[in-house]
Amino acid sequence: MNEDLQALLAAKSEWSSLQPLQPDREKRLWQKLRLEWNYHSNHIEGNTLTYGETELLLLHDQTHGTHDIREYVEMKAHDLGIEHLRKLAADPERGLSETDIRDLNEIILKEPFWKPTETADGQPTRKQIIPGEYKTTPNNVRTATGEVFEFAAPNEVPAKMKALVDWLWTELEGPMEDIAMVAAKLHHDFVLIHPFDDGNGRVARMLVNYLLLRSGYPPIIIPTEEKKAYLAALRMADAGDLAELVNYLRDRVRASLELAIRAGNGENIEEPSDVEKQVALFVKGELAGNKEGDMPTKENLGYLSEISFQPFIKELERKMEGLKPMFSKYEVVTENLRGAASTGAGVSQSDISFQVPGGQILMTFRFIRYLGEAATPFDHETTVGVHFPPKKYTITHDGNVLVSKPYSDPVLTEEIDNVTSRILAKTFGVVRGKASPRT
Repeated sequence: MNEDLQALLAAKSEWSSLQPLQPDREKRLWQKLRLEWNYHSNHIEGNTLTYGETELLLLHDQTHGTHDIREYVEMKAHDLGIEHLRKLAADPERGLSETDIRDLNEIILKEPFWKPTETADGQPTRKQIIPGEYKTTPNNVRTATGEVFEFAAPNEVPAKMKALVDWLWTELEGPMEDIAMVAAKLHHDFVLIHPFDDGNGRVARMLVNYLLLRSGYPPIIIPTEEKKAYLAALRMADAGDLAELVNYLRDRVRASLELAIRAGNGENIEEPSDVEKQVALFVKGELAGNKEGDMPTKENLGYLSEISFQPFIKELERKMEGLKPMFSKYEVVTENLRGAASTGAGVSQSDISFQVPGGQILMTFRFIRYLGEAATPFDHETTVGVHFPPKKYTITHDGNVLVSKPYSDPVLTEEIDNVTSRILAKTFGVVRGKASPRT
């Protein structure tokens, strides 16, 4: 059993030991989960209501802003779908049926509507969406590369959905060591069927949470900020590799357990937004005087680690691993101010957490023994550093400074994507240059 799974099961055991929660703590936890589930799941699909507008709508039945009326309607309908799902999961006498899944789709879509689509030869048209009804025509999608990704054919849907429901019931009846593995397969198999003309993503995430609630876990939230990583994991599953989706969902399950445990212990569960964290960093920097030669505080580094360095390193690892199949061996050497180096399949988490003013994190990505056609066999390594000197922090690639910012200015999602893409492009360029075909 790997360490991640052991940690998740330990957290699940702690969560179970807190049951039943005190009523006020359970209410506070569920209100947070309900709002975040509604907001993020709809936002991933394109709904433009803000979190505050979602809260105003669902808790106070008031609207704000100039959004299309359908966005308010679908948010309230999704909330009803969540409540219905909770009741289904809480009933120990019955399993989930095909009818239940169709009901969920009908609840969240609420009423028929017309949706833009395209014909088989790529011509624009529109289609009427009937909530709760299985598709009667193909709903394949065109990928970013222009290729058509095919889901199950309409005539295959009833049999495939029955098989999926039967499989889920079998999993729930038996011992389930790794719930993330079951959740990943459930989510991906449902998406491959794509039984409805609309709402498949929202229903897929509801089914995952049905599995979790039925098994004694809190529901997970897939943040809209992680949409890119979430969809990338699904694409890897499309290619036959379920591992990334399993790992992603396991991380989300553990995050929900940690939140729920804090709630169960009566601790604060409100988390500051990225903007609030930026404000906090700026204020702390200003109050410190920002004098030349000032070192960052450990508190500032803690904030930056959470909203900048850890997401940066995670995204960098994800992109660099794209080159791994072309080499016999791939490893990462992590080194910090202590001088000790850790070598493993990824960046050492303990070294990431050991961030002190004046310190640094050096990550050397080693690609060993190229497997493709090349004039001569070769290895390649490249080093990325995050440095914490006075006044400003820097991010470097093979000694070249890519980012230099004051400690009051974090690197957020868009810039993280840009910087990690530049590092990958430079690394790929060097590898491709060495991999000239044999003559």
